[in-house]
Parts: sequence; structure tokens; C-alpha cells
Amino acid sequence: MANSSDFTNLAGMTKEMRDRVVAAFDALSNWRDEIEAANERCLGKVLDQTSAVARSMGWPDEAIKTTREYLQHTGKVQTQLIDQLMEGWKQQLKSPNGPMAIPPSLTGQTSGPSASMMAGAMPDFDVFAPWKIWLQAAEMWQRTWMPDVAKRGDTRSHP
Repeated sequence: MANSSDFTNLAGMTKEMRDRVVAAFDALSNWRDEIEAANERCLGKVLDQTSAVARSMGWPDEAIKTTREYLQHTGKVQTQLIDQLMEGWKQQLKSPNGPMAIPPSLTGQTSGPSASMMAGAMPDFDVFAPWKIWLQAAEMWQRTWMPDVAKRGDTRSHP
């Protein structure tokens, strides 16, 4: 969490701006903590259940292991992205080169999530990274669980 003393000596920052920055950091920090707590509470059961379903469908052990590792990694990446977002904002706000300037990632000068980010490297600042990673995860999950539907021409609706 941030407090107003972290941002007291920033050029051009009013008390109202400082209060809003602190509130945003508090909200992000709470979100991160809740995601981490939900992962601790639920991820193990999700992994056990999805592994059991995959085994019953005849998936090979390597596919089950890869799916488990991907879900575990995705849970960690989301909290890391929030941490990186907060750190990027702190660096931007404390930057002597224009703390109130719009970060390059919001002006289209940088691309979205990259392989280096997934490997744990510090990416370029990207405010939309948490949402991009979850959209990519949903797409990969759908491809993993539904590969044969298009081949079979299965058009049944499922409740």
C-alpha cells in the first residue's frame, strides 16, 4: 500500500491528486491481496478437479501436467502484473522527467504483453496487462478443452 508521504514532494501534485493516487494504490493492493487469497483458497481444488476431468477424458499425463502448470503460473502472473503496474506508476510519478506525463504504453508507443513478461522479466509499463493476460488465458483454455468440437462438427448446445 501507498501512503501520502510517498508522494509529498512530487512536482505539480496537489493534495487532491495525492489522495486519489493513494486511493488507487490502496484499491490495487486490495485487489492483488484478494486475488492471492482466492488462489490460495481455490486453486488447489480447481487443479484437482480439472486434472480429474482431463484424466477421465483420456488426456495424457503430460497434457494434464502442462495444464496444471499453466493455471498455477497464470495465478502468479496476475498478482505479479498488479505489482508491476503499481511499481511502474510509482516510478512514473517519481520521475524527474515528467511525472504527470502519459506513460508511453498508453499512447500506443509500446506493444502488449510479451514472452519476456511471461518469463518474469520486467515488461514495459502496460496498464491493460492484467486484462490482456486473462483474455489470453481464456483463449488458450478454450483451445485446450475444445479442440475436437470443430473437427466433429458437434453443434449441440450445452446447458
